[in-house]
Amino acid sequence: MKEDMVQDEVDEHLLPVFLEEADDIFPQVARLMRAWRGQPEDKTLGRSLHRSLHTLKGSARMAGALRVGNLTHHMEERVVQAMSQAQHEAAFMDELENCFTGIANALEQLRNTSQIAVAAPRHDEASAALSIQTHVNPEMQQNLMSPRMVPFANLSERLYRIVRQTCKELNKKALLELGGAEVKIDRRVLGKMKAPLEHMLRNAIAHGLEDPQQREHAGKPPTGVIRLSLYQENNELIFELSDDGAGINIAHLQQKAAELGMPADEKMSDEQAMRLVFMPGLTTATKVTEISGRGVGLDVVLSEITALGGRIEVSSKRGEGTRFIVRLPTIMASQVLPGRVG
Repeated sequence: MKEDMVQDEVDEHLLPVFLEEADDIFPQVARLMRAWRGQPEDKTLGRSLHRSLHTLKGSARMAGALRVGNLTHHMEERVVQAMSQAQHEAAFMDELENCFTGIANALEQLRNTSQIAVAAPRHDEASAALSIQTHVNPEMQQNLMSPRMVPFANLSERLYRIVRQTCKELNKKALLELGGAEVKIDRRVLGKMKAPLEHMLRNAIAHGLEDPQQREHAGKPPTGVIRLSLYQENNELIFELSDDGAGINIAHLQQKAAELGMPADEKMSDEQAMRLVFMPGLTTATKVTEISGRGVGLDVVLSEITALGGRIEVSSKRGEGTRFIVRLPTIMASQVLPGRVG
């Protein structure tokens, strides 16, 4: 493929319309891919995927987003080829996911370019708009925000892929259950939450879930369950991530902290001791892998969430699992500088 050599010829008037349409189509493509992976013999899923890709390709080319158009065209061709066979192989779905990731990256670049282009001519209006914003009522503020709001489902395929890849490397089995997929969140906030959520998922598999044999020995199903939900409560957006794994070994955690010279008083409450998981450089991994034990731990997650004005809580019960709750103030998502008021 030579998509990298293609130059976009973006129509600045059509681009926002295309990006809005892509926000609707992209999650559809992700769901169809996931369903087709599970039912490779179902040609109906392949045809539906082909139609969605064809629509996305046409809209991209009309808006001058030629890179997205070409990437989508290649993915569309591979789907057509696969449908001519009795049943596609797992390697084919891996290839499709790589194509899907390429399209996602190209769309993100277009969004960033669009935001810069829109923001530039409004630079001189910033002071006045910011002053006006302090007097905007909640209903008007919501109207100003609405073009930036996207469903949590937009991130779903990326999260499913993280779980599949991590399980494959660690020889574990996990089922990811997503809740609140329809909840809408500011696109910028969702973008900033990608890395923390991905790391928390990897952490849940690497440190939380047991190996299939260990789970069976403990009387659990060999496949662990990770639940990730998004909902709003009062003035907060809440991400809740839990697993049904072994739970946090507090004594082991305190021992590791003490070895690193960190404060780990035995008189600590369990709640205080569990906060040690957020200490820089601390890992309970028995061996270094690409997933865990690399010195990049939950301290990074804590820093990123704190930078968003949020906070994170952790609770755990030995043998039953661990739960993390991330709380973000909704006011952060609503403090969007309006381009036009009135």
